[in-house]
Amino acid sequence: MHIGVLEDDLDQQIFIKQCLLTAGHQVSLFTRSNELRRATLQHTFDFFIIDWRLPDSCGLDMVAHLRQHDSWQGPILFITASQDEDDVVKALEHGADDFLAKPLRPNELIARVSALGRRSGYSTPRAASSCPDTFTLHTDEHYISVADSAVDLTEREYRLAALFFSKIGELITRAHLLELIWGIKGDVSTRTVDTHVSRLRRKLELDGRHGLRLRSVYQSGYRMETCQVTQDEQIAK
Repeated sequence: MHIGVLEDDLDQQIFIKQCLLTAGHQVSLFTRSNELRRATLQHTFDFFIIDWRLPDSCGLDMVAHLRQHDSWQGPILFITASQDEDDVVKALEHGADDFLAKPLRPNELIARVSALGRRSGYSTPRAASSCPDTFTLHTDEHYISVADSAVDLTEREYRLAALFFSKIGELITRAHLLELIWGIKGDVSTRTVDTHVSRLRRKLELDGRHGLRLRSVYQSGYRMETCQVTQDEQIAK
C-alpha cells in the first residue's frame, strides 16, 4: 500500500517509515496538514497515519477534512500520546478507523496497518522484484516458501527476512536491525542479530543455491545479494 504519514516529530517519522518499509509498504512523509492536502491532489494513497498534534492544525481536523471534503474512503489510523478514552472516541467519531497511543510498538503498528488494509481489500506486496521466484513471502500468514515448501519461522525471523527481501542489494546495519526488529538501541553490544541471521540463512538456504545470498559485511551489517546459480548447483538441485 502507499501510506501517507502525517507526523511532525522527525524521530517518530523515521520510526514509522522503517516499520512500514519492513512490511513492504510505500511511504510518504509529511510534517504539516497543508503538505498532505497538496499531495492528495497529485498522488494516490491507500492509507493514512495521522498524528493528533500538528504545527498548523489538529489531526482531528485533517481526518474530518479527508472524510467530508475529499470524500476519502480509505483506512485512517490515528496516533497520539494521549490514552484518554474521550480522545479515542473523538478520533473515531471524526472518521478514524483505528487508534494507537504512543509510544508506538513496531509489531502492533504493522499488525494494525495490515488488519485495516485487509478490511479495505489491500494486501502487502511480495518481495522486491529482483527476488527469484523460488522465494514467496506469504504476508498475511507471515511465513516464507522456498521452492513451494513452507519454512517454519518465528515472528521475529519472518520480520527480519521480510526486511532483507524488501532491500535486496542494500546494506542494512546491525544497529538498524536492533532498533527496528528488536526495539532496542543500536549501540547495545550483543550477538543476537548475528545468531538470528545465521539461523535465517540456514532455514531459507540463502547461500546462493537459489539465486540469493545473505552476506555479512565486516563491521557493518548484512546485505541480501542476487547471484548466478552455477551449473553444479543446478544439478545438485
